[in-house]
Amino acid sequence: MLPLSMGQAPSLGSERGELQSSLAWQHPTNVASATRGELRALATWLALFVVTGVLIGLAHVWLRLKVVDLGYRLGATRQVVERLKQEGEELTLDRAALTASGRLEEMARTHLGMIRPEKGQEAVLP
Repeated sequence: MLPLSMGQAPSLGSERGELQSSLAWQHPTNVASATRGELRALATWLALFVVTGVLIGLAHVWLRLKVVDLGYRLGATRQVVERLKQEGEELTLDRAALTASGRLEEMARTHLGMIRPEKGQEAVLP
């Protein structure tokens, strides 16, 4: 066999049939059905990617909505905690004012009609 550069065409002879049979898988006889099959596979993959993208998008939106909802709930809880702290401080001040010895003595005299005991009226209990 001479090289192609010498100007002579190579003789394929019996090799031509073998070459065609070995390349038959690349070019099927029914090209239209093979093209449709490839398009169907491409469309299936594209649909799969689109559905996956939509699902990821929906999951992202759902998570963002959850984060916003939890943010609102956290803000409301912080307000409740702050209000309860303020109310606790007010109650502490009220308790201190009500349990002061001068206040208790005044309440005992004005509302209950009590007086201070004389020197001999006090009794020590065992």
